[in-house]
Amino acid sequence: MKKRTVIAIIVLIFAGIIGVWNLYAMLYPQHVIDVNGKRLHLGQVYSQHLLSTVVITGDDETLLTVTAPITTVVKQVTAKLQNEVKEGNQSLPDGAKMQLATAYFNTDITLHLSTVVTYNTQHYASISMPLEAVTVNYTVNDELQFNDIIELVQRYQNKTQQIFNNDYNFIN
Repeated sequence: MKKRTVIAIIVLIFAGIIGVWNLYAMLYPQHVIDVNGKRLHLGQVYSQHLLSTVVITGDDETLLTVTAPITTVVKQVTAKLQNEVKEGNQSLPDGAKMQLATAYFNTDITLHLSTVVTYNTQHYASISMPLEAVTVNYTVNDELQFNDIIELVQRYQNKTQQIFNNDYNFIN
């Protein structure tokens, strides 16, 4: 009889420890990220922000740069490209005006898209982690139109947002 009582008490103690651990994990989540090959324990995450950068270079110079929250990066790129078209049209006669759908850079270009997530957490006041980066080269013969660039940025934004939501969104 004593043996059964001791076993029952041990089982209850282990069940209690497991229950307390699950409660602790629920109240104090231990979110972990990898930054430059190092595992960082964030603890509780208070805020998180995604910042995307779009850089278009050609002929060894920067043609366009946009850095904005991921939710507005497409709108910002569109506005900058529309401004490029507007500036280009100032010197053209009425019959030769460009539109966003027909304008393109008349040089080989490199399109670089990157996103960084910054967390404010229990263990770090501010920690940034590269989330996604893509670099694509186009030749002048590709005639990559401004609308195509906007579409590429939109697809990048959707893909990156999905990666973040699936694996790195620690605030629900």
